[in-house]
Amino acid sequence: MKQIHLLLLLLLCSNLFAQVNESAPMDFFIKKEELPPMLNIVPNSVQFIDANNNNVIDANEVCKFRFTITNDGRGDGHGCVARVNMTGSTKGVQTRDVNLPKLAQGEKYTVEIPILATAYTETGELALDVYVDEPNGFGTEHIKSTIGTHKLNTPFINVVSYKVVGASAGTLERRKPFNLQVVVQNTDQGTAENIQVGISIPANVTRIGGATENVNIGSLKAGESQMLEYELIANQEALEKLNIQIALSEKQGKYAENATIPLEFGQHIGSSIAMNVQRKDQDVKIERVSLTSEVDENIPETNIKNSNTFAVIIANENYQSVASVPYAINDGKMFQEYCVKTLGIPEKQVKYLPNATGNQIKAQVKWLQEICKAFEDAQIIFYYAGHGIPDESSRTAYLLPVDGLGTDVTTGYKLDDLYAALGNIPANNVTVFMDACFSGSKREQGMLASARGVAIKARSGMPQGNMVVFSAAQGDETAYPNNEERHGMFTYFLLKKLQDTKGDVTLQELGDYITKNVSQQSILLNGKSQTPCVTPSASLDASWREWKLK
Repeated sequence: MKQIHLLLLLLLCSNLFAQVNESAPMDFFIKKEELPPMLNIVPNSVQFIDANNNNVIDANEVCKFRFTITNDGRGDGHGCVARVNMTGSTKGVQTRDVNLPKLAQGEKYTVEIPILATAYTETGELALDVYVDEPNGFGTEHIKSTIGTHKLNTPFINVVSYKVVGASAGTLERRKPFNLQVVVQNTDQGTAENIQVGISIPANVTRIGGATENVNIGSLKAGESQMLEYELIANQEALEKLNIQIALSEKQGKYAENATIPLEFGQHIGSSIAMNVQRKDQDVKIERVSLTSEVDENIPETNIKNSNTFAVIIANENYQSVASVPYAINDGKMFQEYCVKTLGIPEKQVKYLPNATGNQIKAQVKWLQEICKAFEDAQIIFYYAGHGIPDESSRTAYLLPVDGLGTDVTTGYKLDDLYAALGNIPANNVTVFMDACFSGSKREQGMLASARGVAIKARSGMPQGNMVVFSAAQGDETAYPNNEERHGMFTYFLLKKLQDTKGDVTLQELGDYITKNVSQQSILLNGKSQTPCVTPSASLDASWREWKLK
């Protein structure tokens, strides 16, 4: 019996041990150590990038704030975010945080934060606080930057100036063609695109040439301008007053203004008239374009009557067989105004001939000869702007009338003959202004005769009697235009000195001024020499230096 009990006890113990050994194994987790990143901003990598490179956040502009970071820690960076905070002129400016990919240990990464400026952006300064945030606190330092913002730049397209030119009589007349020059300018800050210019003319006025009735002049940036020229003619039925309508439009449909140009028959032509246009914004200085030079405006006036002085002014611009002479008519017309207003010469004693033929020039020289027979102590002024040509064999210089040929000197007026005619008249003194060259070249460069390859050094002629000659150029030089001032270079500085001194200047002072300034500006503007000179008659003593035109 004892044996049975002992066996049962052993069996029970073995079952207990079996239960213990067959129990489920224990769960346990060994945590692996995470090494941290260390994010730093690469020195000199911070950039602000804008579309027009003016370092300003302009309205409607997409910009970027860019910088490079490096992970200098022992582990990778996960869940990093480039964050941006804005203060200051934030109206209309949009940005956002940027989620970054895994930043591997030892590598660099370029971060770009977008900045979008809307049409509602205002002018001011925007303060940015930019950094990269890392979940465990190992992100970058803060980048603090201040960037200017600017409101929306809009254009403003308008007619700023107009001018009537081309009528031979000097006034606007029926049945006489005339040219209307119109300057369209963008006088505000934005760029205008797809600019359309239309002209509407009244009844009994016809467009016979020049710009078409509707013109697309493309785009104009702030301050840029475009000149359009219309050739018109009015018939006998045209009303006394003509209102020319100029219609303007641009791409956005709201930044252009129409204009009315009032013309009247009998009005003097040739002067530029400025339209009353006010700019809206002053961020960029914009000079309003004028069709005239500064010497064409604010002409000094005198109460002195210079009743013993007589002047002939020849302005040959539009030649029949050779190239035109740019601005010659404007040269002559403005010199006429200075003669009357500044020098005090009675208007009836100033003969102005635009586009004169050879016979017309000779007729005016004869008029001066007759004048000097009738008036004692007369003073003579002879002015010429136009082409001159040389005789290739003798190198003799000739004036070229508008009906002359550039290849035939017999159609010209020999300079020696002109000086002889003027020098032999019984005048107290004769002053000649010659805005021409005699090398065979054109005012705007190039040669009058296409077969002639080089300029010729012509003899300039010898003044006679009581004569002093102001010449625009010497030898084989060209008498250039000043395109900015819309005058011949020589004439511009002649008029400028008369304007500055109100005509109270000696011939010596006048000659020194013209020679110095023309020589300098010709090199600057044209890259070539033009050297005016003053040549007195050999029979004169030094007293001519003190002569005055007034």
